[in-house]
Amino acid sequence: MAFAFWTSTFFNPDASLIDGFSITPAIAENRISFGNVWFQKEEIGSEVFFLTAQEHSFGPLQPTYAVSTTMKNGVWAGVGFSNTLRLSDAYQVNLRFLPGVYSRGKDVDLGGWIMFRSEIGLEYHISDNWGVSVSFDHRSSGDIWPYNPGMETIKISFIKTFI
Repeated sequence: MAFAFWTSTFFNPDASLIDGFSITPAIAENRISFGNVWFQKEEIGSEVFFLTAQEHSFGPLQPTYAVSTTMKNGVWAGVGFSNTLRLSDAYQVNLRFLPGVYSRGKDVDLGGWIMFRSEIGLEYHISDNWGVSVSFDHRSSGDIWPYNPGMETIKISFIKTFI
């Protein structure tokens, strides 16, 4: 999915990396997500995820900050970028790439403490300031640790935008 994120930054019709990193206004947002966590194709619990995206972008790259915790006290926090592909006034596809740190608590061993999280989701705007989305994300170390099993989350998000 990280490949899909980086590819989308070149083909975004609103702002492409081909055109550079010019600073442009973006729709800031806060979101809270609830999801099911999967490990080795088996559901292992649930997660709460918080995300904020800034009011500007560098080309297609919107600075994004996030933190999540699982029901077994596995905590992940990261900083990276979002890229939004608008399908219509009401629908958009969100792609994210967020390098971060992971503390497993009593959750599964992912092989190390540096974890990259990539996400793809479909968002629907209920109004100018509210939206919902369904998304899938994957987190793993990108093979920087010898053991790299990865973990997935399928989640629903509630979004507050700031225009």
